[in-house]
Amino acid sequence: MIKFRKYLVESEAVADMSGLDMEFIRRAEKVTAFNLTTKDFESVKNKQEIQFLFTKNFFPTFDSSNFLDKVDKTLLNNRIDTLKNKYKVNFSKLHKYPLKGVGPGEATMYYLINNAHLGGGASAGVDLVVGSKNYEIKAVDVSRDGYAKNFKVGGTFSLASIISGLQELKKQTGGSGSEVNTGDLIKIRSQFPRELAKLEQEYVDLTYTNYFSKEEIIFIYNSGPNLGKVAAVKNVKKSDIKLERVTSGTIKPLVKI
Repeated sequence: MIKFRKYLVESEAVADMSGLDMEFIRRAEKVTAFNLTTKDFESVKNKQEIQFLFTKNFFPTFDSSNFLDKVDKTLLNNRIDTLKNKYKVNFSKLHKYPLKGVGPGEATMYYLINNAHLGGGASAGVDLVVGSKNYEIKAVDVSRDGYAKNFKVGGTFSLASIISGLQELKKQTGGSGSEVNTGDLIKIRSQFPRELAKLEQEYVDLTYTNYFSKEEIIFIYNSGPNLGKVAAVKNVKKSDIKLERVTSGTIKPLVKI
């Protein structure tokens, strides 16, 4: 214990590790991986221990004074740039850290924000809890005109009637198959503009009411040079939402960020 305490005092990675649950660390730490479960991320009970594990093994020169106490796009991206510039491979591992039911970027937010924990089963529709505030996290691509894309909307509401309506319009334009891509939508819009507009508005109303209006959303880049960085933190308005395409049995939206 004396040697371990001495290491903690001398370590540049951790400023104050007094009071850590050493039994938890012994259970969680392995040579090449951590014995962590999703449940471990659903509270702040062992928050410092988990931050210590990632710092020691992934980001050994990252000082704990850089951890944040709130969601702030500029500050988060500053810390993320620091991690990526020095530990690009390990940051990618953190971004995609394999936890059951946890999406890309969620472990990063947990690690960087002191009072944050993942939503878990008791917080339906909530990915991240920071203090008393809830957030959804969406890993996305971003179009040149500033729309988040290539992600799915959560929730239990049904899009079946809208999907079948879009598929029927595609069929009437001479197309076939269950997917309705952007090219199909261009054809539909030219031949059936009113019918498409009605379905699009229905989609906007439904997703806004049942999903987008619920919590503030953290949009995180999921590819390219900005991988892992925060694209936007915003309360999505109904006017921000568009219909992108039908794929894999659901509709993917476009959201102005």
